[in-house]
Amino acid sequence: MEAIKFAEESKSISRAAKKFNVDRKRIREWQSAKAKLLGADNKRKRLEGGGRKPFDVGLEDELLEWVHERRSSGLRVSRKMISHKARAIHEQKCKAAQLSPSFIASNGWVQKFMGRNGLSVRRRTTESQKDPERLIDKLIAYILQVRRQRNRLSYSHSDIIAMDETAVWQDMLSSTTVDNVGEKSMRLKTTGHEKSKVSVCLAAKADGTKLKPFTVFPGAKRETKQLNEEFKNKCFVASSVNGWMNEDLTRDWVQGVLGKFSFSRQMLAWDSFKCHITDSIKQELAQAKIDPVIVPGGCTKYIQAPDVAWNKPFKAKVTEKYDAWMADGAHSFTAAGNMRGPPRREIVKWVLEAWDSLDRELVIRSFRSCALTVAPDGSEDDQIHCLKEGQPCHAGQDRLASIQQALTASRATDPFADVTLSDVEEAAPESSLIELSDDDIEVV
Repeated sequence: MEAIKFAEESKSISRAAKKFNVDRKRIREWQSAKAKLLGADNKRKRLEGGGRKPFDVGLEDELLEWVHERRSSGLRVSRKMISHKARAIHEQKCKAAQLSPSFIASNGWVQKFMGRNGLSVRRRTTESQKDPERLIDKLIAYILQVRRQRNRLSYSHSDIIAMDETAVWQDMLSSTTVDNVGEKSMRLKTTGHEKSKVSVCLAAKADGTKLKPFTVFPGAKRETKQLNEEFKNKCFVASSVNGWMNEDLTRDWVQGVLGKFSFSRQMLAWDSFKCHITDSIKQELAQAKIDPVIVPGGCTKYIQAPDVAWNKPFKAKVTEKYDAWMADGAHSFTAAGNMRGPPRREIVKWVLEAWDSLDRELVIRSFRSCALTVAPDGSEDDQIHCLKEGQPCHAGQDRLASIQQALTASRATDPFADVTLSDVEEAAPESSLIELSDDDIEVV
Protein backbone atom coordinates (compact mmCIF):
# COMPACT_ATOMS: atom_id res chain seq x y z
CA MET A 1 0.00 0.00 0.00
CA GLU A 2 2.93 2.33 0.66
CA ALA A 3 4.09 1.85 -2.94
CA ILE A 4 0.59 2.66 -4.27
CA LYS A 5 0.35 5.75 -2.07
CA PHE A 6 3.79 6.99 -3.17
CA ALA A 7 2.93 6.44 -6.87
CA GLU A 8 -0.32 8.39 -6.49
CA GLU A 9 1.29 11.27 -4.60
CA SER A 10 4.30 11.55 -6.92
CA LYS A 11 2.15 10.80 -9.97
CA SER A 12 5.02 8.64 -11.26
CA ILE A 13 5.00 4.86 -11.49
CA SER A 14 8.68 4.89 -12.50
CA ARG A 15 9.76 6.74 -9.34
CA ALA A 16 7.68 4.40 -7.17
CA ALA A 17 9.19 1.35 -8.88
CA LYS A 18 12.70 2.72 -8.33
CA LYS A 19 12.06 3.62 -4.67
CA PHE A 20 10.58 0.22 -3.74
CA ASN A 21 12.91 -1.77 -6.01
CA VAL A 22 10.20 -3.46 -8.09
CA ASP A 23 9.30 -3.31 -11.77
CA ARG A 24 6.72 -0.85 -13.11
CA LYS A 25 4.33 -3.63 -14.07
CA ARG A 26 4.08 -4.68 -10.42
CA ILE A 27 3.07 -1.13 -9.35
CA ARG A 28 0.32 -1.08 -12.00
CA GLU A 29 -0.96 -4.49 -10.86
CA TRP A 30 -1.10 -3.28 -7.25
CA GLN A 31 -3.00 -0.15 -8.30
CA SER A 32 -5.54 -2.31 -10.16
CA ALA A 33 -5.98 -4.51 -7.08
CA LYS A 34 -6.09 -1.61 -4.61
CA ALA A 35 -9.65 -2.35 -3.48
CA LYS A 36 -8.82 -6.00 -2.79
CA LEU A 37 -5.67 -5.06 -0.95
CA LEU A 38 -7.53 -2.62 1.31
CA GLY A 39 -10.09 -5.28 2.16
CA ALA A 40 -7.58 -8.09 2.72
CA ASP A 41 -6.34 -9.36 6.10
CA ASN A 42 -3.12 -7.49 6.90
CA LYS A 43 -1.52 -10.72 8.13
CA ARG A 44 -1.65 -12.30 4.68
CA LYS A 45 1.46 -12.13 2.50
CA ARG A 46 -0.44 -12.42 -0.79
CA LEU A 47 -3.98 -12.19 -2.13
CA GLU A 48 -6.14 -15.24 -2.71
CA GLY A 49 -4.93 -16.85 -5.92
CA GLY A 50 -1.70 -14.87 -5.92
CA GLY A 51 1.78 -16.25 -6.47
CA ARG A 52 3.33 -18.10 -9.35
CA LYS A 53 1.06 -20.69 -10.97
CA PRO A 54 2.16 -24.31 -11.42
CA PHE A 55 3.89 -25.05 -14.72
CA ASP A 56 1.29 -27.66 -15.73
CA VAL A 57 -1.54 -28.58 -13.38
CA GLY A 58 -2.26 -31.81 -15.29
CA LEU A 59 1.38 -32.82 -15.10
CA GLU A 60 1.45 -32.21 -11.34
CA ASP A 61 -1.75 -34.20 -10.78
CA GLU A 62 -0.36 -37.15 -12.74
CA LEU A 63 2.99 -36.90 -10.97
CA LEU A 64 1.39 -36.73 -7.52
CA GLU A 65 -0.73 -39.79 -8.35
CA TRP A 66 2.47 -41.63 -9.35
CA VAL A 67 4.15 -40.69 -6.06
CA HIS A 68 1.16 -41.91 -4.00
CA GLU A 69 0.92 -45.10 -6.05
CA ARG A 70 4.58 -45.98 -5.39
CA ARG A 71 4.32 -45.17 -1.70
CA SER A 72 1.13 -47.20 -1.30
CA SER A 73 3.11 -50.13 -2.74
CA GLY A 74 5.94 -49.52 -0.27
CA LEU A 75 8.35 -48.39 -2.98
CA ARG A 76 10.89 -45.63 -2.39
CA VAL A 77 10.55 -42.20 -4.01
CA SER A 78 13.47 -39.76 -4.26
CA ARG A 79 13.76 -36.19 -5.54
CA LYS A 80 15.74 -37.46 -8.51
CA MET A 81 13.03 -39.99 -9.37
CA ILE A 82 10.38 -37.22 -9.21
CA SER A 83 12.45 -35.08 -11.59
CA HIS A 84 12.89 -37.95 -14.09
CA LYS A 85 9.19 -38.85 -13.96
CA ALA A 86 8.11 -35.21 -14.40
CA ARG A 87 10.28 -34.86 -17.51
CA ALA A 88 8.94 -38.14 -18.89
CA ILE A 89 5.32 -36.99 -18.43
CA HIS A 90 6.11 -33.61 -20.01
CA GLU A 91 7.79 -35.27 -23.00
CA GLN A 92 4.75 -37.50 -23.53
CA LYS A 93 2.44 -34.47 -23.48
CA CYS A 94 4.69 -32.56 -25.90
CA LYS A 95 4.86 -35.55 -28.24
CA ALA A 96 1.07 -35.81 -28.31
CA ALA A 97 0.79 -32.07 -29.03
CA GLN A 98 3.69 -32.16 -31.52
CA LEU A 99 5.70 -29.67 -29.46
CA SER A 100 9.38 -29.69 -28.50
CA PRO A 101 10.03 -30.41 -24.77
CA SER A 102 11.27 -27.42 -22.77
CA PHE A 103 10.72 -28.46 -19.14
CA ILE A 104 13.82 -29.53 -17.15
CA ALA A 105 12.24 -30.27 -13.72
CA SER A 106 15.05 -28.58 -11.81
CA ASN A 107 15.83 -29.20 -8.15
CA GLY A 108 14.06 -25.94 -7.29
CA TRP A 109 10.91 -27.00 -9.14
CA VAL A 110 10.93 -30.41 -7.40
CA GLN A 111 11.25 -28.74 -3.99
CA LYS A 112 8.34 -26.37 -4.72
CA PHE A 113 6.23 -29.23 -6.13
CA MET A 114 6.77 -31.13 -2.89
CA GLY A 115 5.87 -28.05 -0.85
CA ARG A 116 2.68 -27.43 -2.85
CA ASN A 117 1.54 -31.02 -2.38
CA GLY A 118 2.48 -31.64 1.25
CA LEU A 119 5.44 -33.91 0.53
CA SER A 120 8.76 -34.09 2.33
CA VAL A 121 11.80 -36.35 2.56
CA ARG A 122 11.39 -38.77 5.48
CA ARG A 123 14.20 -40.76 7.03
CA ARG A 124 13.82 -44.36 8.16
CA THR A 125 16.61 -44.35 10.74
CA THR A 126 19.03 -41.92 12.32
CA GLU A 127 22.75 -42.23 12.81
CA SER A 128 24.96 -40.85 15.61
CA GLN A 129 28.45 -39.48 15.18
CA LYS A 130 31.24 -40.05 17.66
CA ASP A 131 33.54 -37.27 18.85
CA PRO A 132 36.60 -37.42 16.56
CA GLU A 133 38.93 -35.51 18.92
CA ARG A 134 40.48 -38.74 20.17
CA LEU A 135 41.33 -39.75 16.59
CA ILE A 136 43.40 -36.68 15.67
CA ASP A 137 46.69 -38.16 16.87
CA LYS A 138 46.01 -41.33 14.88
CA LEU A 139 45.20 -39.30 11.77
CA ILE A 140 48.39 -37.25 12.06
CA ALA A 141 50.50 -40.39 12.58
CA TYR A 142 48.96 -41.94 9.45
CA ILE A 143 49.56 -38.79 7.34
CA LEU A 144 53.20 -38.67 8.46
CA GLN A 145 53.65 -42.38 7.69
CA VAL A 146 52.36 -41.82 4.14
CA ARG A 147 54.77 -38.90 3.72
CA ARG A 148 57.76 -40.93 4.93
CA GLN A 149 56.92 -43.65 2.42
CA ARG A 150 56.55 -41.15 -0.42
CA ASN A 151 59.74 -39.27 0.46
CA ARG A 152 61.69 -42.52 0.63
CA LEU A 153 60.40 -44.19 -2.54
CA SER A 154 59.00 -41.32 -4.70
CA TYR A 155 55.90 -43.14 -6.00
CA SER A 156 54.26 -41.82 -9.15
CA HIS A 157 50.50 -41.25 -9.06
CA SER A 158 49.99 -44.41 -11.12
CA ASP A 159 51.67 -46.39 -8.30
CA ILE A 160 49.52 -45.09 -5.40
CA ILE A 161 46.45 -47.29 -4.79
CA ALA A 162 43.51 -47.04 -2.40
CA MET A 163 41.17 -49.95 -1.69
CA ASP A 164 38.12 -50.65 0.47
CA GLU A 165 35.48 -53.32 0.90
CA THR A 166 31.92 -52.02 1.01
CA ALA A 167 28.63 -53.83 1.55
CA VAL A 168 25.98 -54.03 -1.16
CA TRP A 169 22.78 -55.50 0.23
CA GLN A 170 20.60 -57.70 -1.93
CA ASP A 171 17.80 -55.34 -0.89
CA MET A 172 19.43 -51.92 -1.41
CA LEU A 173 16.83 -50.16 0.71
CA SER A 174 17.39 -46.41 1.09
CA SER A 175 16.69 -44.79 4.45
CA THR A 176 14.64 -41.95 2.91
CA THR A 177 11.56 -41.58 0.74
CA VAL A 178 9.20 -38.78 -0.28
CA ASP A 179 5.82 -39.08 1.46
CA ASN A 180 3.05 -36.95 2.93
CA VAL A 181 3.97 -34.54 5.71
CA GLY A 182 2.91 -35.93 9.08
CA GLU A 183 3.00 -39.63 8.17
CA LYS A 184 4.00 -41.49 11.34
CA SER A 185 5.08 -44.81 9.84
CA MET A 186 7.34 -45.26 6.84
CA ARG A 187 6.76 -48.57 5.03
CA LEU A 188 9.16 -49.56 2.24
CA LYS A 189 8.57 -52.63 0.12
CA THR A 190 11.38 -55.20 0.05
CA THR A 191 11.98 -58.76 -1.09
CA GLY A 192 12.88 -59.76 2.48
CA HIS A 193 16.61 -59.98 1.69
CA GLU A 194 17.73 -56.71 3.28
CA LYS A 195 20.07 -58.65 5.60
CA SER A 196 21.71 -60.62 2.77
CA LYS A 197 25.02 -58.92 2.09
CA VAL A 198 27.39 -58.88 -0.88
CA SER A 199 30.93 -57.51 -0.40
CA VAL A 200 32.40 -55.37 -3.17
CA CYS A 201 36.12 -54.46 -3.17
CA LEU A 202 36.71 -51.16 -4.96
CA ALA A 203 40.24 -50.01 -5.80
CA ALA A 204 41.65 -47.18 -7.88
CA LYS A 205 44.93 -45.37 -8.52
CA ALA A 206 45.78 -41.74 -7.82
CA ASP A 207 45.87 -40.97 -11.57
CA GLY A 208 42.14 -41.85 -11.77
CA THR A 209 42.51 -45.40 -13.10
CA LYS A 210 39.71 -47.61 -11.72
CA LEU A 211 40.69 -51.24 -11.14
CA LYS A 212 38.35 -54.20 -11.63
CA PRO A 213 35.75 -54.57 -8.85
CA PHE A 214 35.90 -57.79 -6.82
CA THR A 215 32.44 -59.01 -5.73
CA VAL A 216 31.92 -61.67 -3.04
CA PHE A 217 28.57 -63.49 -2.73
CA PRO A 218 27.55 -65.72 0.18
CA GLY A 219 27.65 -69.31 -1.11
CA ALA A 220 26.77 -69.94 -4.77
CA LYS A 221 30.12 -71.43 -5.85
CA ARG A 222 28.73 -72.87 -9.08
CA GLU A 223 27.10 -69.61 -10.16
CA THR A 224 30.21 -67.56 -9.39
CA LYS A 225 32.17 -69.68 -11.87
CA GLN A 226 29.58 -68.93 -14.56
CA LEU A 227 29.62 -65.21 -13.68
CA ASN A 228 33.42 -65.12 -13.88
CA GLU A 229 33.22 -66.60 -17.36
CA GLU A 230 30.62 -64.04 -18.43
CA PHE A 231 32.33 -61.00 -16.89
CA LYS A 232 35.96 -62.19 -16.92
CA ASN A 233 37.32 -59.05 -18.61
CA LYS A 234 35.34 -56.64 -16.44
CA CYS A 235 35.39 -57.87 -12.84
CA PHE A 236 36.09 -60.77 -10.49
CA VAL A 237 33.31 -62.73 -8.77
CA ALA A 238 33.98 -64.94 -5.74
CA SER A 239 32.07 -66.60 -2.92
CA SER A 240 32.51 -67.21 0.79
CA VAL A 241 30.36 -68.71 3.50
CA ASN A 242 29.08 -65.36 4.78
CA GLY A 243 29.82 -63.00 1.89
CA TRP A 244 32.79 -61.42 3.68
CA MET A 245 36.35 -61.18 2.46
CA ASN A 246 38.77 -63.64 4.08
CA GLU A 247 42.50 -64.29 3.89
CA ASP A 248 42.28 -66.56 0.83
CA LEU A 249 40.05 -64.11 -1.05
CA THR A 250 42.33 -61.21 -0.12
CA ARG A 251 45.23 -63.15 -1.65
CA ASP A 252 43.11 -63.75 -4.77
CA TRP A 253 42.36 -60.01 -4.90
CA VAL A 254 46.04 -59.07 -4.67
CA GLN A 255 47.02 -61.54 -7.39
CA GLY A 256 44.03 -60.93 -9.67
CA VAL A 257 43.44 -57.19 -9.36
CA LEU A 258 46.88 -55.79 -8.45
CA GLY A 259 48.92 -58.47 -10.22
CA LYS A 260 51.79 -60.69 -9.11
CA PHE A 261 54.56 -58.49 -10.51
CA SER A 262 55.30 -54.82 -11.05
CA PHE A 263 58.35 -53.07 -12.53
CA SER A 264 58.00 -50.23 -10.00
CA ARG A 265 57.17 -50.20 -6.30
CA GLN A 266 53.56 -49.40 -5.40
CA MET A 267 51.89 -48.07 -2.26
CA LEU A 268 48.56 -49.53 -1.12
CA ALA A 269 46.38 -47.62 1.38
CA TRP A 270 43.76 -49.83 3.03
CA ASP A 271 42.19 -50.30 6.44
CA SER A 272 43.14 -52.52 9.38
CA PHE A 273 40.70 -55.34 8.53
CA LYS A 274 42.20 -58.52 10.01
CA CYS A 275 42.81 -60.25 6.69
CA HIS A 276 44.86 -57.25 5.47
CA ILE A 277 47.51 -57.59 8.16
CA THR A 278 48.23 -61.32 8.31
CA ASP A 279 51.78 -62.51 7.68
CA SER A 280 50.81 -64.38 4.50
CA ILE A 281 49.21 -61.24 2.97
CA LYS A 282 52.20 -59.11 3.95
CA GLN A 283 54.44 -61.66 2.23
CA GLU A 284 52.21 -61.67 -0.86
CA LEU A 285 52.40 -57.87 -1.05
CA ALA A 286 56.18 -57.89 -0.57
CA GLN A 287 56.62 -60.34 -3.45
CA ALA A 288 54.52 -58.05 -5.68
CA LYS A 289 56.61 -54.99 -4.61
CA ILE A 290 53.62 -53.37 -2.88
CA ASP A 291 54.13 -51.31 0.28
CA PRO A 292 50.99 -51.23 2.48
CA VAL A 293 50.00 -48.27 4.66
CA ILE A 294 47.25 -49.05 7.18
CA VAL A 295 44.47 -46.55 7.91
CA PRO A 296 44.03 -46.67 11.72
CA GLY A 297 40.83 -48.11 13.16
CA GLY A 298 38.04 -45.56 13.52
CA CYS A 299 39.67 -43.17 11.01
CA THR A 300 38.41 -44.58 7.72
CA LYS A 301 35.46 -42.20 7.37
CA TYR A 302 37.83 -39.25 7.72
CA ILE A 303 40.94 -40.22 5.74
CA GLN A 304 40.23 -43.29 3.55
CA ALA A 305 39.50 -42.22 -0.05
CA PRO A 306 36.78 -44.82 -0.80
CA ASP A 307 34.91 -44.06 2.44
CA VAL A 308 35.23 -40.30 2.03
CA ALA A 309 34.40 -39.95 -1.67
CA TRP A 310 33.56 -43.13 -3.62
CA ASN A 311 31.18 -45.28 -1.60
CA LYS A 312 28.25 -42.85 -1.31
CA PRO A 313 27.81 -42.11 -5.06
CA PHE A 314 28.58 -45.75 -5.86
CA LYS A 315 25.86 -47.05 -3.52
CA ALA A 316 23.43 -44.34 -4.65
CA LYS A 317 23.77 -45.60 -8.23
CA VAL A 318 23.28 -49.22 -7.15
CA THR A 319 20.19 -48.15 -5.15
CA GLU A 320 18.86 -46.37 -8.23
CA LYS A 321 19.23 -49.60 -10.23
CA TYR A 322 17.55 -51.55 -7.43
CA ASP A 323 14.60 -49.11 -7.29
CA ALA A 324 14.11 -49.45 -11.04
CA TRP A 325 14.22 -53.25 -10.77
CA MET A 326 11.72 -53.27 -7.89
CA ALA A 327 9.31 -51.07 -9.87
CA ASP A 328 9.64 -52.50 -13.36
CA GLY A 329 11.92 -55.55 -13.28
CA ALA A 330 11.00 -59.21 -13.83
CA HIS A 331 10.41 -60.85 -10.43
CA SER A 332 10.18 -64.50 -9.45
CA PHE A 333 8.41 -65.93 -6.41
CA THR A 334 8.80 -68.88 -4.08
CA ALA A 335 6.15 -71.58 -3.67
CA ALA A 336 4.93 -69.66 -0.60
CA GLY A 337 4.43 -66.54 -2.72
CA ASN A 338 7.41 -64.57 -1.40
CA MET A 339 9.37 -62.45 -3.85
CA ARG A 340 12.92 -63.67 -4.50
CA GLY A 341 15.81 -61.26 -4.25
CA PRO A 342 17.49 -59.79 -7.33
CA PRO A 343 19.48 -62.34 -9.39
CA ARG A 344 23.24 -62.34 -8.77
CA ARG A 345 23.85 -61.55 -12.43
CA GLU A 346 21.77 -58.36 -12.02
CA ILE A 347 23.74 -57.35 -8.94
CA VAL A 348 27.04 -57.79 -10.80
CA LYS A 349 25.71 -55.62 -13.64
CA TRP A 350 24.61 -52.94 -11.13
CA VAL A 351 28.06 -52.97 -9.53
CA LEU A 352 29.80 -52.59 -12.90
CA GLU A 353 27.49 -49.79 -14.07
CA ALA A 354 27.80 -47.93 -10.77
CA TRP A 355 31.61 -48.24 -10.74
CA ASP A 356 31.89 -47.15 -14.38
CA SER A 357 29.69 -44.11 -13.71
CA LEU A 358 31.91 -42.84 -10.88
CA ASP A 359 33.58 -39.63 -12.02
CA ARG A 360 37.32 -40.03 -12.71
CA GLU A 361 38.04 -36.50 -11.48
CA LEU A 362 36.32 -37.31 -8.20
CA VAL A 363 38.66 -40.29 -7.78
CA ILE A 364 41.72 -38.10 -8.43
CA ARG A 365 40.52 -35.44 -5.97
CA SER A 366 39.82 -38.06 -3.31
CA PHE A 367 43.51 -39.02 -3.17
CA ARG A 368 44.44 -35.38 -2.52
CA SER A 369 41.73 -34.84 0.07
CA CYS A 370 42.87 -37.98 1.91
CA ALA A 371 46.56 -36.91 2.06
CA LEU A 372 47.83 -39.52 -0.41
CA THR A 373 49.00 -37.10 -3.12
CA VAL A 374 49.32 -33.70 -1.40
CA ALA A 375 52.81 -32.20 -1.28
CA PRO A 376 54.93 -34.10 1.29
CA ASP A 377 56.38 -30.83 2.63
CA GLY A 378 53.01 -29.84 4.12
CA SER A 379 52.42 -26.87 1.79
CA GLU A 380 49.09 -28.35 0.61
CA ASP A 381 47.74 -29.54 3.96
CA ASP A 382 44.78 -27.17 3.58
CA GLN A 383 43.46 -29.62 0.94
CA ILE A 384 43.17 -32.53 3.40
CA HIS A 385 39.41 -32.78 3.82
CA CYS A 386 39.11 -33.87 7.47
CA LEU A 387 41.40 -31.02 8.61
CA LYS A 388 39.54 -28.23 6.79
CA GLU A 389 37.69 -25.56 8.73
CA GLY A 390 34.24 -26.78 9.71
CA GLN A 391 35.26 -30.45 9.58
CA PRO A 392 35.30 -32.64 12.72
CA CYS A 393 39.10 -32.90 12.91
CA HIS A 394 39.97 -29.28 12.07
CA ALA A 395 41.85 -29.00 15.39
CA GLY A 396 44.48 -31.32 13.96
CA GLN A 397 45.53 -28.87 11.22
CA ASP A 398 47.63 -26.65 13.50
CA ARG A 399 49.06 -29.68 15.28
CA LEU A 400 50.11 -31.26 11.98
CA ALA A 401 51.62 -27.96 10.80
CA SER A 402 53.76 -27.63 13.94
CA ILE A 403 55.00 -31.23 13.68
CA GLN A 404 55.75 -30.81 9.96
CA GLN A 405 57.65 -27.57 10.68
CA ALA A 406 59.75 -29.29 13.33
CA LEU A 407 60.52 -32.20 11.01
CA THR A 408 61.48 -29.86 8.17
CA ALA A 409 63.78 -27.88 10.48
CA SER A 410 65.48 -31.02 11.77
CA ARG A 411 66.16 -32.20 8.21
CA ALA A 412 67.43 -28.76 7.15
CA THR A 413 69.89 -28.45 10.06
CA ASP A 414 72.93 -30.77 9.84
CA PRO A 415 74.62 -30.86 13.30
CA PHE A 416 77.92 -32.00 11.72
CA ALA A 417 78.00 -29.53 8.81
CA ASP A 418 80.73 -27.27 10.34
CA VAL A 419 82.80 -29.97 12.04
CA THR A 420 86.41 -30.34 10.76
CA LEU A 421 89.05 -32.94 11.40
CA SER A 422 90.89 -30.62 13.81
CA ASP A 423 87.70 -30.23 15.84
CA VAL A 424 87.53 -33.99 16.18
CA GLU A 425 91.17 -34.22 17.24
CA GLU A 426 90.78 -31.44 19.83
CA ALA A 427 87.69 -33.06 21.25
CA ALA A 428 89.44 -36.42 21.72
CA PRO A 429 90.56 -37.18 25.32
CA GLU A 430 94.29 -36.95 26.12
CA SER A 431 96.16 -40.25 26.13
CA SER A 432 99.78 -41.43 26.48
CA LEU A 433 101.28 -43.06 23.41
CA ILE A 434 104.18 -45.42 24.23
CA GLU A 435 106.49 -46.24 21.38
CA LEU A 436 108.61 -49.34 21.70
CA SER A 437 111.81 -49.48 19.69
CA ASP A 438 113.70 -52.63 18.86
CA ASP A 439 116.10 -51.82 21.70
CA ASP A 440 113.32 -51.81 24.25
CA ILE A 441 112.23 -55.33 23.41
CA GLU A 442 113.77 -57.89 25.68
CA VAL A 443 114.18 -61.27 24.05
CA VAL A 444 114.07 -64.13 26.48
